[in-house]
Amino acid sequence: MHMNAGNEAFRNIPNKDSHLPWYKNAGLLQLNLFLLCIFTGQFLNGYDGALISSFQAMKPWLTTLNLESSTEKATDIGLLNAAVYLAGLCISPFAAWVSDRFGRKWCIRYSSIANLIGTAIGAAAGAGSTHGYAMFMMSRIIIGSGLAFCVMISPIMLQELPHPKHRVLMAGLFDVAYIAGSFVSAWVTFGCSYIENDWAWRIPYLIHLPFAAIMIILISLVPESPRWLFKQGREDEGKAFMVKYHANGEENDELVAFEISEIQGALRIEREAKQDTWKMILSSRSSLHRLACVILIVTMQNLSGTAIIAYYYTSILKLVGITETSTQTGINAGLTSFTVVMALAGVWLTKRIRRKTQIYVSWTGVLLSNIGLIVSTSLYTKTGHKSAGLAAVFFVWIYNGSFFLACGPIFFSYPAEVLHLSMRAKGMMIWTICGKVMSVFSSYVNPVAMTNIAWKWYFFYTAIIVVTGILAHFVLVETKGRTLEEIGELFDGEILQAHMDHTNYELGSDDEKMSEKSLKNV
Repeated sequence: MHMNAGNEAFRNIPNKDSHLPWYKNAGLLQLNLFLLCIFTGQFLNGYDGALISSFQAMKPWLTTLNLESSTEKATDIGLLNAAVYLAGLCISPFAAWVSDRFGRKWCIRYSSIANLIGTAIGAAAGAGSTHGYAMFMMSRIIIGSGLAFCVMISPIMLQELPHPKHRVLMAGLFDVAYIAGSFVSAWVTFGCSYIENDWAWRIPYLIHLPFAAIMIILISLVPESPRWLFKQGREDEGKAFMVKYHANGEENDELVAFEISEIQGALRIEREAKQDTWKMILSSRSSLHRLACVILIVTMQNLSGTAIIAYYYTSILKLVGITETSTQTGINAGLTSFTVVMALAGVWLTKRIRRKTQIYVSWTGVLLSNIGLIVSTSLYTKTGHKSAGLAAVFFVWIYNGSFFLACGPIFFSYPAEVLHLSMRAKGMMIWTICGKVMSVFSSYVNPVAMTNIAWKWYFFYTAIIVVTGILAHFVLVETKGRTLEEIGELFDGEILQAHMDHTNYELGSDDEKMSEKSLKNV
């Protein structure tokens, strides 16, 4: 059996009710509605991530946390942001273990519970005789641990559960949920900025609660990953999932037969090569290449300079003379609206152009806007001209928009799809750890650097953007048009193909061979 590279050959395999729109296909409709739970987690991640930036413009929040009079204000705020990532850094190995041992869904459950508890503590910070900063710090740690579980496992679920025709779209929309969360957060804080007491920040913080509650209810309805079920030897359950959701109940569907054969074949190869052990992962050339792709993507994601925009936008605006609270929060709300549009444009592009081409376009925009931000901010600092300040705001928008043109549809989905099943949770653990380390660095260093050397700190990110852009060309592989199992060919090459060609595939527990027609269509 020869799999045509990157031509989406699976689309030609007969599939029950595939001619119907997904919303008229009962199985797909039910599955896609269940997946809203996964998007809710990323929505919460985006909502939470935008709060601290907006809170910095609110005097009631600064007063409650004793930050307004703090001599180490920049450091204290940096620690609040770093606490989220430090918690994720410490807990991510447990997320990988839970995911592999008990299933993907338990990670989402923990994330929901952590958000509920953390929000309650944070919203009560400073009430009565409580210590505002200490309670808020505890809240950030608990929420951070939950978000790490969610963000690490959700991309895996969005690769393993969707119908193969929807996998790229679903995975691409994942970060759009993040932007949507940021969008809601920005507008909520903008509206609440006119409140002159503690409710200006407590109301936005409490909005965590309904979404966390929705997650914990919906996750009980979401089916477990069929690939995880096959790996656990629960093939009947895995096959039942495929039949119900990918073939609308058709037992002898040829696309389902194709999917099952690919999963079983890939698992057999991984078991024979012992690819699920750390020893093999760290000694196999193909596995190291996969990890190199993962680490490069997470570096591009976390050290692009957009963390300054996400968490310290008010600092950027103050550098160019924009200090009014309502103006700052209003501009931030406008920025998130623009970012949503760019992220959706990125999803549209992903269906039409190659992954690497999209990254090149995005990274060119990021580099040019980074340079533009440096020039305009330095000019404003030297001359005080209003036009230079407005140009800086313009370049911030282009900076963020260009970044999310690729980050939205690719940066979260690509690491999970290049990792084979046996190392997917472990590889995503490395992705999470690297991301958290970089985020701790940027969240702690950025406010200090912005306070001490201001716009000159942008030069650090200029160098990172150039280096990662060059590495992307040589390290990343093109995955467009392939199923998850076919992507293995890009790394394992002829060895994997030889195994595929000589392995007799079995259909679930019924011991049925794939039909000749199905093989011919692949």
